[in-house]
Amino acid sequence: MQKATKEGNSPDDSRRLLRSILKFMKDSQGLSLSELIKIYSESEKDHAIPVSIFAGVLSPSESVCKYLKENRHLSFHDIAAMLERDDRSIWTSYSRASGKMKTPFVIEDQDIVIPSQIFRDRSKSILENVVYFLKANYSFSNSKIAGLLNKHPSAIATVAKRAENKMGGKEKEVKNARQI
Repeated sequence: MQKATKEGNSPDDSRRLLRSILKFMKDSQGLSLSELIKIYSESEKDHAIPVSIFAGVLSPSESVCKYLKENRHLSFHDIAAMLERDDRSIWTSYSRASGKMKTPFVIEDQDIVIPSQIFRDRSKSILENVVYFLKANYSFSNSKIAGLLNKHPSAIATVAKRAENKMGGKEKEVKNARQI
């Protein structure tokens, strides 16, 4: 027996409703999945992270901290709370990043975005979370992800495999949840 949601609807009812809304947004409004994720992220007062920030010379942690500090104007404490990290590690990552890259990121409007809440999963590295999200939500190949992140496809394959291994049985749960 399925558990009812707050409104008294079953999860299947919620999935059907979400499917209808997504179809409407795609068909009538011409919105892509990336745009819908960005809208959702903004509506939840969550800060979507553009994939393009991971393609530079900074480490993934440095990239996230620099983007949230300089482009989104968040405090170190707010970034730490959002990512469930220590304030000092956020400050350290930002300090290293600002030494390597003096200017803020320039973001394209059509950039693919990632919800910042995925970085709360400390069982995987930031890069593993990015790769896993892109594979699970966009069904991108390792080559496509490598192009987006300016990395070698074999390196992405290694990161993807590591993330999958860390997910273990959770991967099936994620796939079932995505079959909306």
